[in-house]
Amino acid sequence: MLRFQYPAWRLALLSLLLAMLTGAVLRFAFLYGLPLNLRFDDVRHAHSHLMFFSWATPALMLFAAEATRRAGGRLPGGGLVAVIAAVAGLVAYVPFLVSGYRLMPLGGRDLPLSMMASGLNGLVWYLFAALYLVGTWRLTRHPALRLLDGAVVLLLVSSAGAVLLAASGIGGTATPVTNAAFVDLFLTLFADGWFGVGVLAALVLTHFGVAARTTPYFGVATWLLTLGLAARSLARLAADAYSVPGVAGLETAAAVIAAVSWAYLALSLVTRQHAALRRAAASPARAEPDTSEVAPAAEPITDLPGYQVAVAATWLIALKALVELVIALPAGESLYLSLGLRVLFLHAFLLGAVTLGLLAAVRGLLAPRVFAPVRAFAWSVLVLVVCLVPLTGVWPTSLAGRWMLWAAAWSSLVPPVIVAAGYATGGRSARLKTGPHGTGTRRTGLA
Repeated sequence: MLRFQYPAWRLALLSLLLAMLTGAVLRFAFLYGLPLNLRFDDVRHAHSHLMFFSWATPALMLFAAEATRRAGGRLPGGGLVAVIAAVAGLVAYVPFLVSGYRLMPLGGRDLPLSMMASGLNGLVWYLFAALYLVGTWRLTRHPALRLLDGAVVLLLVSSAGAVLLAASGIGGTATPVTNAAFVDLFLTLFADGWFGVGVLAALVLTHFGVAARTTPYFGVATWLLTLGLAARSLARLAADAYSVPGVAGLETAAAVIAAVSWAYLALSLVTRQHAALRRAAASPARAEPDTSEVAPAAEPITDLPGYQVAVAATWLIALKALVELVIALPAGESLYLSLGLRVLFLHAFLLGAVTLGLLAAVRGLLAPRVFAPVRAFAWSVLVLVVCLVPLTGVWPTSLAGRWMLWAAAWSSLVPPVIVAAGYATGGRSARLKTGPHGTGTRRTGLA
């Protein structure tokens, strides 16, 4: 199944490009409106679901297959299921773009096409989870695989939100309140859990392996993070959708546990990896390995741009943990909402930590040339996020003006231009490396 590895990556990167262009359309909609009678919320759903379904999810499936291989197992069909996931996400794009979560007329009938497409994607996730269970059964867990265990668990828990949403729609019991609660369970836990934990696994697999092996309580922190995120989201669902009393304390406690665990993992990785690299640089070369050394030595950095972006992404994950710790408390959440910080930190996490982390990690998984402009993309993300600051409540009203909308809109065009350049040059590099029988020379093997 090695032949599906590169097509899955190319489809995921193409989906990222389409999703970012859709996001740019949303920014310009504040200035010019939307074309073709499209609705803002529908376009927003198309943008976010494509990022979720076709960009990050297939990429994480590839890392899961590689983590399984390094543990001595094999994820059967891992590359193929990543391709299917990317295609299924693209299939859902148009229904969400045109109708959002509403019914869409087709063949004389009104059908919930977007929810049907989401169901198709859910089936792909369940297939992947089953393959992951089979492929990793009884394997000894290395740190990346342990993180992926938690990520897959949270993927399954988050999918319950999509199931509940579809069931309430089919049964006619849906209300705006329950729909919002189900969407929150699905999208929030999908992003924080499947992505937030999965990207850490990808970075450990490709850049921070030494740091993860020398971090005490790594496994404990991983499972505390997993359980904390799941309990937080389920408690919130119980309160919002079913009005269960007395769960606010559980939600707060679970959110604090998850945030502290997240911060511990992220900060331990970057500080310990840096320390290992300093030790390796300071130590003279040895003719024979020193088996008395307790901590494993760090390998030389062969992809400095990828490593630098990986470090930046990990610091952004630590920032995410800090924000989650603040908003776990009622006063912090109230301040967060009153200042309108949600969109700013959402982009700092999903576009910064998750997307930058995956781009840095995939260079270590395949080759740096599959996405060469990783530094340029990181700078473009920084500019985009900074241009969102004036749209928040922390910006002085005396300096506000229409220029803020222009800055947010034009800054959103730079990242997709860089992704398009990376897509074009990555394809050319792969063709140059491909032999007469169509088999590329890659360092790693994936099922």
